[in-house]
Amino acid sequence: MLTGQNGILLQAQRTKNETENAQKEEENILANYESYLNSYSGENTEFTDSLGNKVIVPAGFKVLNPTDNVEDGIIIEDVNHGVTAGSQFVWIPVRTGIKKKDGSTFDVILGRYSFDSTTGEPSAYNGSYTEDTVTEHTYDNTPAKDITTFISKVNSTGGYYIGRYEARTATERTGETAPETQITVKPDEYVYNYVTQLQAADLSRNMYSDSNFTSDLINSYAWDTAIDFLQKCDNRVNKTKPYSQQNSLNQSLENKGTNGTETEDVICNIYDMASNCWEWTTETYSKDSSHCSYRGGSYNLINYYTTNRYANPTSHSTSHSSFRPIIYL
Repeated sequence: MLTGQNGILLQAQRTKNETENAQKEEENILANYESYLNSYSGENTEFTDSLGNKVIVPAGFKVLNPTDNVEDGIIIEDVNHGVTAGSQFVWIPVRTGIKKKDGSTFDVILGRYSFDSTTGEPSAYNGSYTEDTVTEHTYDNTPAKDITTFISKVNSTGGYYIGRYEARTATERTGETAPETQITVKPDEYVYNYVTQLQAADLSRNMYSDSNFTSDLINSYAWDTAIDFLQKCDNRVNKTKPYSQQNSLNQSLENKGTNGTETEDVICNIYDMASNCWEWTTETYSKDSSHCSYRGGSYNLINYYTTNRYANPTSHSTSHSSFRPIIYL
């Protein structure tokens, strides 16, 4: 009666498991419902992940995975901004004492970094690439919309968002003369390549016009700090190389969606910072006439990796060139 297939102890355990599963399912439903309601509140809201880490959610967005945690990569999705609805971004926390699933904590400090080629450990960047304010900028590339405000707001709110994917578009890009189209960060659209740094900056900063948050082309603080965070939460299966030193995993351009070899470069819900296309940033190279800065790796080019810095002129636009927008509050 106690231990058989239909014994009291076994039935009690089944009942307990069913109750716990039902509670978890109810919690998931409530979390998703709350996230969806908040997306229509018209203001930024605060969300707490499953470990107690705080995330600020911009107005018009919902948390796509509310039962996960910052270590997994908290995804938000645009649900209320018209043509960009469906675009996805991932939260990069910038604070001390971020909680992990194993009970430990870690810190993420906003900065510009170099990364050790063997260990991946970050150190302060001190090279020929700069991140200029608009007032001090004298070169022909486009700087950040307001890098001083970006730094201040990120440190105040405790984080920022980067595009989950390289910029996307509903219309396939076929060459350098392709007309500009609306950018998104949707998982099922085409990669926005054949783009110059000037175009990438303009498209990113005009992606959203909302008093609750700002969109811009990714800057070097945002790129380097994201890499530091991703290495501290590295959930890749293959960790042979530190993520900062990962070279491109794509032999050919993954032009649409997230299928095929592109899915090999995914870490904490973020795709392709080491692969697929080089990505324009607002960083400036000050040593010669090629002032625009690429970051990351590109398909079929094994010598370029996640933290690679590479200069090109403002006219440069190829199938290898793309970009990634950011959001800060």
